[in-house]
Amino acid sequence: MLARRVVPVLAVLLLAACQSGPATQGGLPGLLERVVPGAPQRVAPSPGTPVAQPGSAGQTNLPPAMAQALQQQQTLPVATPSLAIETQPLPPITAPALTPPASADAICIGFLAPLSGPNAGLGRALFDAAQLALFDLADNRLVLLPRDTEGNPEKATEAARRVIAEGAQIIIGPLFANEAAAVGAVARERNVKVLSFSTDRSVAGGGVYLLGFTPDQQVERVIGYARTRGLTRFAALVPDSAYGNAVAQVASAAAAANGAQMLRQDRYPVDTGDLTPTVRRFATGLRALPARGLEEPPVDGVDPNIARPVDGLLLPEGGARLRALAPLLPFFDIDPRAVRFLGTGLWDDPSLSTEPALVGGWYAGPAPEGFADFSRRFEQGFGRRPPRLASLAYDATALVGILARRTDTTTPFDDRGLSNPDGFAGYDGIFRFQADGLVQRGLAVLEIQRRGGGRVIDPAPTSFQQPAN
Repeated sequence: MLARRVVPVLAVLLLAACQSGPATQGGLPGLLERVVPGAPQRVAPSPGTPVAQPGSAGQTNLPPAMAQALQQQQTLPVATPSLAIETQPLPPITAPALTPPASADAICIGFLAPLSGPNAGLGRALFDAAQLALFDLADNRLVLLPRDTEGNPEKATEAARRVIAEGAQIIIGPLFANEAAAVGAVARERNVKVLSFSTDRSVAGGGVYLLGFTPDQQVERVIGYARTRGLTRFAALVPDSAYGNAVAQVASAAAAANGAQMLRQDRYPVDTGDLTPTVRRFATGLRALPARGLEEPPVDGVDPNIARPVDGLLLPEGGARLRALAPLLPFFDIDPRAVRFLGTGLWDDPSLSTEPALVGGWYAGPAPEGFADFSRRFEQGFGRRPPRLASLAYDATALVGILARRTDTTTPFDDRGLSNPDGFAGYDGIFRFQADGLVQRGLAVLEIQRRGGGRVIDPAPTSFQQPAN
């Protein structure tokens, strides 16, 4: 495996950086410059930036030591892309025993992820993405301190205490909400900020900032867009879980905020093996609603000759469960020719193109070009395709690198720097942190195609500035 061979090389380079002087100013051209006043500060290369093969002439994305190590791995098999958490067992990273760096210029970054256990595949990919960003930054002050949480809050607490004792000035990770809550409590004692991959709003705040793709913004974006296309009557079929309950609450508020109605919401147990009774009951409930009259204004993209109780149906589900749910809807007369199916970022899955009922459905998520560019660079560097969340670790590490170069403060990772109202532009588009620790992202609206997954039908914004009237 690449990680087992390259990590010792990287560890040596990072330890050397810990002892070195001021930062070099290399890295990708234009990586860290402010674009224009009021626009997000870039933390990732623009999509489409040419990428040389590791070890080839003109290679600028990786330093020679890493490129040489990666060049030896070009025959590695490529894994299949997946939106789900990878569960294959991987050996844990054996990090060197680190002591506080001798150089006053060193900036240590704690990195907490499940590097062993059932979620080690995802944790390893997050760590590799962070390493890629670190080398792109080419700042020899930056030192990554990886620690294994095993996906466990007790282990995450221990890992947080270790990296803080070793001099970490900011922490990237952990992955899960219960870990983030535990790490946040430890970090607050030392005034160390945490950039967590979690999407659980309950753990945000008090120095914990969430990087994950939160469902509320996705729901607000897709319902807002649907309203501009004439949809006014909505329903939702959601899992009976914390995620589903959050989506249901946001969906009702988003419909009302856009002058629309949420006419029905049903929930189904997440542990059920057969969704047929749920969909039958839901369809019966929809038929009891007053049908939209044929004389009412038409809805874009649906058959105007079919009377229907709702215009849009929100399905915040993904993967195998969504593929099992989708064909049951037309079977019980919830016709996708008359009702627009709507989803969240869980629909960011090319395999959904094979489900006819979902073709033409809309969902909100990051513009795909950025992740496609990141995925190519990651695969060239590590010999496998990254899971969808890996780009978050790149953007987080690059963001830390940007903040480390602030010259207006002796505490670059304070709330003022992290909450820059102009925001930042990463592989997953523009984002900024709010005072409550939640992340605000610029999202696109995509439509499921018969081939290749989603196609952008409403682009993501490029700035948080409101357009002038």
